[in-house]
Amino acid sequence: MNIQTSTQTSSVNQVLGISFAALAMFIVGYTATRFYLNQPTDTTTNESMVIPHQASLWSELGSKN
Repeated sequence: MNIQTSTQTSSVNQVLGISFAALAMFIVGYTATRFYLNQPTDTTTNESMVIPHQASLWSELGSKN
C-alpha cells in the first residue's frame, strides 16, 4: 500500500519545475550575454571604424589644386 504524503511530488510537478528552472537560466544567461556584448571594448571612436564610400576615395582625383 502506497500512501502519498504532502512531501511527495508528482512527475508533472518535477517536469514543470525543471522547465521553469531551465527557462530562468536561459533568460539570465541571455541577458548577461547581451549586457556583456554591448559594453565598449576600448576608447576608439566610431569614426575610426567607418569605412569610407568608394566615391570619397576618388574625390581628390577630380579636384583642381
